[in-house]
Amino acid sequence: MNRSYGPAIVISVALHALLIAVLTFGWEAEHKRELKPMPKFVQAKLVQLESKSDKPKAPPKVDLREKRRQQELERQRRAEAEKKRKAAAERKKKEEAEKKRKAEEARKEKERKEAERKEQLKQERKSAFEDALEDEEALQDASDDSAAVMSVAQAIRQRIVQVWSRPPSARNGMVVEVQINFVPTGRVVASTITKGSGNPAVDRSVLTAVKKVEVFPEVEKVAREEPSLFERQIRTTKLIFRVEGLRQ
Repeated sequence: MNRSYGPAIVISVALHALLIAVLTFGWEAEHKRELKPMPKFVQAKLVQLESKSDKPKAPPKVDLREKRRQQELERQRRAEAEKKRKAAAERKKKEEAEKKRKAEEARKEKERKEAERKEQLKQERKSAFEDALEDEEALQDASDDSAAVMSVAQAIRQRIVQVWSRPPSARNGMVVEVQINFVPTGRVVASTITKGSGNPAVDRSVLTAVKKVEVFPEVEKVAREEPSLFERQIRTTKLIFRVEGLRQ
């Protein structure tokens, strides 16, 4: 068995040795060929290709911090411009609103004054009419009051004359003015001569006649029905008595 593998081993070793020899010879030949000096014109051409003028220019360096700073400044500038634009627009809007407000206020004020003027004219006309009406009513009332007072005064005078006893010394044409004070019941509470006749006996006779009557129903009626008229013109009444119709 050892004899059968012997030739094969020898052949294998011989082949490997041959392969190693071939590889070694080829590497040395290649190495020698690479180390062979190149011709001069090839070197000159290589130098020309490697000239700086034929090399591409490197892009300029960019300063990122400066670029960012410029961008930030531009952003700020735009923001400031936008801020000013908005402020101007807002200011214009406020000015227009203020102008409209003032115009509206002026219009309302004008309308208010016109309404006040019309109301004043209306009130003046109404007041003038009411004043005229009141004056007319006052005149009518005064006329009515005057008539009522004259009627009461005439009744008082007649009652007094009916009981007046003239003294013998009385003469025609003598005049006596007497003031009489009444209470609402028509009773006389005081009587005074305010203008004498010059004859004391005649003056006393008038006062005596007033006391004889004492109560006047006409006065009580006015005091009951028209108390204000009684207070104004009848509570204190002045009457004039004239001596007439005596035989001389």
